[in-house]
Amino acid sequence: MQAPSFDTWTTLFLVVSAIGTFLSVLLFTDKNGRKNNWPIALITLGFSLILIQYVLIWTRYRTIYPYAYFFDDVWYFLFGPLFYIYILKFYTKEYKSNLIHFILPLFIAILSVIYYIKTKGYSAYDTVRDEILFKIYWPIRSPWVGIAVLICYIIITLDFIKIYNPPKKSQATQLRDRWVRFLILLFSTFVVAYISYYVLVKFSFFNPLWDYAISFTMAIGIYGVGYMAYTEPKIFNGELFTNLFQPSKKDKSELSPDTKNEFYSKLITYMEDSKPHLNSDLRLIDIATAIGLPIHIVSQLINEKANTNFNQFINAYRIKEASKLLKKSTYTSISSMYYDLGFNSRTTFYNTFKDKYGCTPLQYQESHKGKTLS
Repeated sequence: MQAPSFDTWTTLFLVVSAIGTFLSVLLFTDKNGRKNNWPIALITLGFSLILIQYVLIWTRYRTIYPYAYFFDDVWYFLFGPLFYIYILKFYTKEYKSNLIHFILPLFIAILSVIYYIKTKGYSAYDTVRDEILFKIYWPIRSPWVGIAVLICYIIITLDFIKIYNPPKKSQATQLRDRWVRFLILLFSTFVVAYISYYVLVKFSFFNPLWDYAISFTMAIGIYGVGYMAYTEPKIFNGELFTNLFQPSKKDKSELSPDTKNEFYSKLITYMEDSKPHLNSDLRLIDIATAIGLPIHIVSQLINEKANTNFNQFINAYRIKEASKLLKKSTYTSISSMYYDLGFNSRTTFYNTFKDKYGCTPLQYQESHKGKTLS
């Protein structure tokens, strides 16, 4: 029997797994992204652990370390519900995760831990084969059951989108739909690749290179979803993948200076009267929809007339609002005011404020004590 060892491919997959783990950490900790990234973070982390397990099998280190098992069957039962919950948040922010979606994964997880211990890392089954619970657990653990669950969640996700969509679509709705369908395409790529393994492995031409190619395709699907979730704020702000996700630019003609001034005045009036910047989930597409202009026009106006990008433009309004509040001697909650102003991060608020005024919010308030609010 060949001794356990790593080759170029298995080493590469370890690197890919490390990248996926790092991406999951970014999704868990990023405060400037959406607040509901945790389902995708768990999916990304789970697949990274699965990849490590695959590497142990390919390198034959699994025979030396039978307890090195990351419960891949449990993760495959979790991926569908987690993805479904993430997508629903784009359609109803008030959606609360229904625990019913996690009953089957929890049941499989409990039994997996029990028999993982009883069989010494799934290496000795003689003592458990006749147990009734094991006879229930073992067929459910079949990869085809997990595949069926994954397919079911793709179907119910598509059905939910179809039912929930309004007849008349705004720019925001169109962008959301393109974005979500792209995520579903990436997730479906992962599922199809996973299915292909159990189909192709039955043929004589199947070899380790096929296994590597399938696993790499699965990684593209899962990590693609993770990357898109991480960059989602920039996409909805018109900073990335404009042609792919944003509605087409029907009017490609150059705006006249008078028209730009008129549109920019409309934008400024909306910002000052409605104060959308106090919403921490504000996106460029939301402003474009509110003032009735194409998103690329609003982005162009901010870049050219304000000489800044969207995030800096919005943060300038938030900091201006902060200065007004700090001048009021009755406002004392400096440590938490960033949330009231629409910032997702206290650090971002303090850094932005200091860049603008050259001092901390507390120092600014102290320097304006006794002065009349202008």
